[in-house]
Amino acid sequence: MKNIIILLASFLLLSCTKTTLKIPTLAEKGIQEVHNHSEIWMFFEVKDNDTIANINRKNTISTTHWIFNIDKKLPLKTIIPSVITLQDKHANSMHSKKGMHNYFSYSDTISGKLSMLEFDKVIYKTDSTLSKYHIKEFSENYKNHFNINLTFNPNNTWINDAKMEQGEFKNTLLEFIDFSSEGKQTMLHLNFNEKLSYQEYLFYKTMIHSLKNNDIICNDLEFIFNQTKVPDCGCE
Repeated sequence: MKNIIILLASFLLLSCTKTTLKIPTLAEKGIQEVHNHSEIWMFFEVKDNDTIANINRKNTISTTHWIFNIDKKLPLKTIIPSVITLQDKHANSMHSKKGMHNYFSYSDTISGKLSMLEFDKVIYKTDSTLSKYHIKEFSENYKNHFNINLTFNPNNTWINDAKMEQGEFKNTLLEFIDFSSEGKQTMLHLNFNEKLSYQEYLFYKTMIHSLKNNDIICNDLEFIFNQTKVPDCGCE
């Protein structure tokens, strides 16, 4: 019943504002029931030839969970600064309440329902660096893991320094972990080109989330990079 209420609220808001917002459509299962929530809306808008995120968060309450409804066409470079700011407000405002989470919303084509992906622990690094340099600088923090750097661009994906052909990423990654981890817990380090659309970003995020278990974990740091400022980003 809660899912139906969320969906109806979405249509009512869009109807009243005369604005459309298309959330990502993904074939991945997620959380489908969140009680006591507020919703944030990031609409796609073009102003002076620039793409901007028109944000509506008038009804957010710090003591509730926050659901981020973001238009799938928006690029990461447009939305991530706002997501970082809102994360901070939700966690550290005067009325913040422990145990309240942040969720990205998407349409799950498997169940035909609205689904959510929690991202409370994610720390976005937007200073134009990559995880491989971070691991090198803080090697002591990662020495007990089998570390894999994953890089996602609009036209290609990379596992460490190997470029993947279309459609082979997930199977190749699992085979690589099985063959090379040598009993160590694997830690995946995620690097996202800021030109990626939100649809592409959440596609990779939910896919990686589906792989996580006791043997495969993700670094909470996510590196959002500008390819013109990062050497060897594997962006060609």
